[in-house]
Amino acid sequence: MISFAHRMMVGFILMILAVGCSGSDDGRLPISGTVSLKGESLDSGSIQFIPTTPDGSHGGSVISDGKYSIPKEQGLKPGKYRVVISAGAQGTVETPAMPGESGPPAKERIPAEYNSASEKNPVIREVSAQALQQDFDIK
Repeated sequence: MISFAHRMMVGFILMILAVGCSGSDDGRLPISGTVSLKGESLDSGSIQFIPTTPDGSHGGSVISDGKYSIPKEQGLKPGKYRVVISAGAQGTVETPAMPGESGPPAKERIPAEYNSASEKNPVIREVSAQALQQDFDIK
């Protein structure tokens, strides 16, 4: 028979392990949303959130069928972020590359103001517990 003290010690050890294994999310928030281009869901691309302050966290995701999602573990800390969205050409490449060579870069479908990480990019969004859904409609 297991004594009460033994059960308490096992319970205490399990509690320490559970707390120790839970990890820290550093206040990160899950972010998701939609991206449309000229009124249509963006078929594929990528989205990045670049912090405008040193205490922010960098995050990003692929865009598929107009949707993206960044889970809490890789999420963003509350704050302001410059948003960079890019998507290469849709369809097939007209001149395929020779074996062992890279082909020409895909033509960017997203306007330059959205696909640059420079300070000229005017797309700034505030991420907070009240703003976990971030949607983008690119004209």
